[in-house]
Amino acid sequence: MNAGADARERLSVASEACRRALSEDPLAGILACLRQYATPAAAFELLSQTTTCSSGTAVQALVNSVESKAEDHSVERALLLLAAQHAAAKLPGIPIAERVKELFADEFEFFAKPTPEWMSNFRYDNIRFREMARLATLHRFPAGQFHWELTAFPRSWLLQTLHVGKLLYHIARRMGGFSPLFEFHLNSRRRNRVMLLEKQANISYYRTAKSILLQPAVKGLMLASWLYSESTAEVTPHLAWLRTVPQSGGAMAIDLGPAPEDSGFLIGSEERRKQYHEGSYRPRMGCVLWARADLIAWAKQHPEFDV
Repeated sequence: MNAGADARERLSVASEACRRALSEDPLAGILACLRQYATPAAAFELLSQTTTCSSGTAVQALVNSVESKAEDHSVERALLLLAAQHAAAKLPGIPIAERVKELFADEFEFFAKPTPEWMSNFRYDNIRFREMARLATLHRFPAGQFHWELTAFPRSWLLQTLHVGKLLYHIARRMGGFSPLFEFHLNSRRRNRVMLLEKQANISYYRTAKSILLQPAVKGLMLASWLYSESTAEVTPHLAWLRTVPQSGGAMAIDLGPAPEDSGFLIGSEERRKQYHEGSYRPRMGCVLWARADLIAWAKQHPEFDV
């Protein structure tokens, strides 16, 4: 069986798991209450509009109209399971790596049988629910330790760097334009939640490269966070690879100014928090731009990450 057939089979199994979950309590009694949203296509359309902080009004209204145990989040789960079935039917025709399609199947099977500690994340106003909604509506693509979404380089960021000329040259000559780009986001359900692993990041880069290869219009990969700044590498040297690996493959890294205090750098490392409060660590925002040709060339040199 070839890779494409494997992915189709995995998606079929995942879709069936979603259907089965909807036929069992507590979700079985919810479908009739969803009214016009009780089909995979309708739920997919609704959740496509429910993927940002300010766009969950319709889901909230639906939740409030259905009598169910609040801790079950049955309405939200039912919508995800329906939308995932619609997405599973569309995925075989989408130009992304076959391994990414298999990872979608993993995500959909998780929707059908989540772990007890994850249940609170299905609440309509939870950021994790929005991430799951983006997966279920094909706005977010799983690549392992990282997910990607389609985006553009914000032109406002040109005002935040001291190297505008160098940046514009890279965007024009290496990237071929400001958009469309893939942008990485951390997978909140990654296997190792307490740290980032270089090998797992490389696997995500590889899967992304294989997908970009199938989408000629995509200019490359963008990484933007305090994680990619030189200041972070100085304080936590074990994370320096977040910049140096893409740079070794031809990517450009730029500084975008001070990082907001709520951007996440105070989470995780006690040493980082200590140095920040002492004043010896002043985090910066970093951005890495990896042109499609350079990323694809890097992937060809690293077949060991084809897993």
